[in-house]
Amino acid sequence: MPDNRHMLYCPVSLASDILQPRWTILILAELGWGTSRFNDLRRAIPGISPSLLSKRLGELEAYGLVGRVEDTDNNLIEYLPTEAAQELGPIIASLGKWAYRHAGHEETLPDADVSTAVWNMRRCIDVDVLPDRQIVLQWNFPDQAAAEQDYWISIRPGGPVDVCFKDPGYDVDLYVITDLSVYLSFYFGYSTIAHEVAEDRMQLIGDRDLARSIDRWLILSSYAQAMRRGNGTRCPISGAATARAG
Repeated sequence: MPDNRHMLYCPVSLASDILQPRWTILILAELGWGTSRFNDLRRAIPGISPSLLSKRLGELEAYGLVGRVEDTDNNLIEYLPTEAAQELGPIIASLGKWAYRHAGHEETLPDADVSTAVWNMRRCIDVDVLPDRQIVLQWNFPDQAAAEQDYWISIRPGGPVDVCFKDPGYDVDLYVITDLSVYLSFYFGYSTIAHEVAEDRMQLIGDRDLARSIDRWLILSSYAQAMRRGNGTRCPISGAATARAG
């Protein structure tokens, strides 16, 4: 007869108690990639409610995985991963690699959340490859609902990459027109930019130099490296972009 006390105190069981509640691993992944503010976490993880996110952050703080830092002068609160949470980084990455190889990830692409995928792009632009000036990209996803088709990315030298969900009014340097599933297909390494352009499933209109160098400044998912070797530039993704699929 099995000893239930062994199961109760099994370290794997204890880890499951901490990490198993829904959204917990995605929150830890986003914190590990530098997302630290409440509203940014909400935007990066589609489907989570403000109350549940607050609850999960409180639980992680109680477990010693998250530190809460308040800036009273600027009325800002940041959530930062502790050393224990950072130790989970390679484990979470290994979970993603396992799912990429075995869980039929490509089949979930049509059900991805477009705003989350675009929000993740702020971490997927290699600014060092781009010209030293302001650059504005407009992404258009014709397969999405009318209100969710157009997004703008603004890059300024020395500043953060900004994602705009409404037209900021700047001149656009490069228009990128493609279905969301096509973007995610080459982002995750199932296809290539060159192939999608050649098949007319992706159109690049505007600055020719930016168009020609897109495979240099647009960083792919780290999971794509398992399928496409040679390009060492990688971009993290939490998996939240495809959270609607399952």
